[in-house]
Amino acid sequence: MNKILKVTRETTLLNFLFASFPDINKTRMKQFLKHQCVSVNHAVMTQFDHSLKPGDQVHLETSKARAITPASQFHIKIVYEDDDILVIQKPAGLLTIATDKIQWETAMFACNDYLNKKAAAQKPGKSIKYQKQVFVVHRLDRDASGLLLLAKNENAKFTLQENWGHFTKEYDAIVEGRLEEKSGTISSYLTENQFLRVFSGPKTSKAKQAISHYRVVQENDNYSHVKVLLETGRKHQIRVHLSDLGHPIVGDKTYGSVSNPAGRLALHASRLEFQHPVTGKTLAFTSPLPPALERLL
Repeated sequence: MNKILKVTRETTLLNFLFASFPDINKTRMKQFLKHQCVSVNHAVMTQFDHSLKPGDQVHLETSKARAITPASQFHIKIVYEDDDILVIQKPAGLLTIATDKIQWETAMFACNDYLNKKAAAQKPGKSIKYQKQVFVVHRLDRDASGLLLLAKNENAKFTLQENWGHFTKEYDAIVEGRLEEKSGTISSYLTENQFLRVFSGPKTSKAKQAISHYRVVQENDNYSHVKVLLETGRKHQIRVHLSDLGHPIVGDKTYGSVSNPAGRLALHASRLEFQHPVTGKTLAFTSPLPPALERLL
């Protein structure tokens, strides 16, 4: 796209772009600004709140944009897809959703892009409006990998989140050292402090109960491979609980790890079982331990 438009009233640049190109998703328009696709009076402009006045000339040239990275280049694998849900395998290092600092390199953005490009391919020659198509049901830590469930509509999202406590959620973790007790249950109350670190502590109005069941499946002189089945799903639950046992997850500096031979957090969402939000059918998915973590054993 290569268009030049004239401003007729006072406004801001981003509002002008939204009004002038209603078929372009707001997130995508912000990306065009970020990648210097917009100029005002022949000067490149990336400041979204730049003031415009009548007579100003705005030029949008989308060919300058960095190509949107497809899901395959984010190393996302589509495990399952139907009209209501999407199950993917998220790689370590990729956020689930955007933050103030990172907008595009996320699992959600990659899946939205995948679905929109798929829709465009099914209707060649027709203009397909770029719009949000997935809803986050749960999250995986940025440095964790494994199975991630997303919904394709709000009804599916609501039903899945309402029944989240009945899902089977199992993780593989490689921890430092050898556990004395080879299986057990960890229960504590978790609280998040002002530095966004979670810790076990007393039962308070802000604390949330967290329960994890674990078993050691393999070990060597340095590390243990632990399967963790979640009864609850709190932020950083597995990381805190294994650290509480004195065996932090490999690569988890935040919770006490002193080694990182895999160059990542050694935590992988390996099994997910739940009822389909529409059909009620039980669906079960598994994901093998990534090679980088297997090599630790």
